[in-house]
This record gives sequence, structure tokens and C-alpha cells, in this order.
Amino acid sequence: MTKTKPKLKPSSYLRPKVTWQWTSIGGLIGFFVIHPCAMITAHLMFQPKIESNYSLVDVILTEFAKIFSLQMLPWGLSFALISALCGLFFGRNRQMTHALRKSEQRFRKLSITDDLTRIYNSRHFSNRLKSEIERTNRYAHPLSLLILDLDNFKNYNDQYGHVAGDEVLAKTGKILRESLRESDSAYRYGGEEFTVILPETRGDEAVHFAERIRQRIEKDAFVIGRNNSLPVTASIGIAQYKSGEQISAFIKRTDDNMYTAKRQGKNQVFYACVV
Repeated sequence: MTKTKPKLKPSSYLRPKVTWQWTSIGGLIGFFVIHPCAMITAHLMFQPKIESNYSLVDVILTEFAKIFSLQMLPWGLSFALISALCGLFFGRNRQMTHALRKSEQRFRKLSITDDLTRIYNSRHFSNRLKSEIERTNRYAHPLSLLILDLDNFKNYNDQYGHVAGDEVLAKTGKILRESLRESDSAYRYGGEEFTVILPETRGDEAVHFAERIRQRIEKDAFVIGRNNSLPVTASIGIAQYKSGEQISAFIKRTDDNMYTAKRQGKNQVFYACVV
């Protein structure tokens, strides 16, 4: 069975339907608005004297009748053509501006997104954490940070290959994306390490969130090839931000808690409450 190629979606600024809408509007405005106004203004300028028995309204109505006569039709078509061209230019320019804005947004999103896991990258993590800490200091809301590391990941790569390892990383990213609240954000911190920023969340609340993540990673089957399933576990460290704490110190406390989880046997969540 032959596969049909998917139709390419045209760029928004090249869509003829939208472009011709603006062209038609411009033509109608030119013929029915600009053309009569220009003709009446010209008449009043070159024939300023109005007979006493005629009012200005009578003159305007008379000129309207002349304007749409066959004699004045070329003038009307000329104004319509000029306005239609202006409408075409305006429509194209507006759509190109809109397409450029969307393109900039798309490229910005790509620049801060990890290609493999489809979550944010470490570059964006630093900026986001800084802004969240500033907001926490301003409003005195709690803020927690989670660092997750896949256990024995190097062994997986050595045994099954880097392609299988990439599948594990991609699925872990998917699990994180599906588990986040709207205010949360997940990042690939580096290699097999991930981090999650949890605004307005206390450390003990973050433990429940991390435990759900850990259990889902443990239970989900990471399929390698057709029949082989790969057991994957994760060690997770959590820290709650202390007022006035440096970003580097906050990250280090979280990272230390993650390594404590590994030293205590892996596949667990560790949180040490610091007053």
C-alpha cells in the first residue's frame, strides 16, 4: 500500500484566503467610501458657491448620484484598485509580522528545551530558579527543589547501548511532564540527572510529589527492543529554600540529599528538614 505524503501546512503569511479578505475589504472601502468622499470634497473645493435654494445635503445627494453613474465609474474603479492594493499590502504585512512573532517564540522555546526529553534544559534552569527565589523572598512563599538521578544508568548504557539509554531518558522526561502542576517546571540537569522546581511547596509536600515520581519510574516498563523490559529506579533528593540562601548553596543541599538517597540504598527519596 502506497503512503501519501502529508500536505505541508503553508506559512500563515502566504495563505491566500486571508490575504484576499484584506484585498476585498480594501477595494470595497475604496469604491464606496474613499471614492465618494474624494469626489464630494473636490466638488466643494472647485465649486464652493452653493445656490441659495440648495442646501449642502442636497448637493451631497446630487453628487452621490453622479459618483455612481457610468460616467464616474472609472474613477471609482481607480480608487477601488488603489485601496485593494493597500489592503493587500496591509494583509501581507500583518500576516508576515504575526508569522515572524510566532517563529521567534518557537525558536526561543527550542533554545531552552532539551531535544531528547522535551523538558527544559539546564541553561533555562538557572534563570528560572533565580526568578523563583526572588519571588519567594518577596512574598515569603515556600519553594522546594528536587534533583533526580537514575540509578545505575551507566550500566544500562553499557549493557543495552546508548539508543536504549536515550529511550529511558526520554520516557523519564515524559513521566515528569505528565506529573507536573501548572506552576511546576522540570529540567534535564545533565546526563541522567533531572531537576524540578516546585513553587509554593514545602519540603514535606515535595516528598509526596517525589515519591509519586519514584514509584511511577519503578513501575513503568522501559521496553528495549520487542520483548526485553528494563527495570529502572531513581534516587531523589529534596531541599526547601531558606530565606537569604545563595542559589549555589540551595542546589548543593538538594544534590547532597540526592547522594544521601543513593548511599542509603538507592530507589528512594531523601529530605532533611533544615531550620
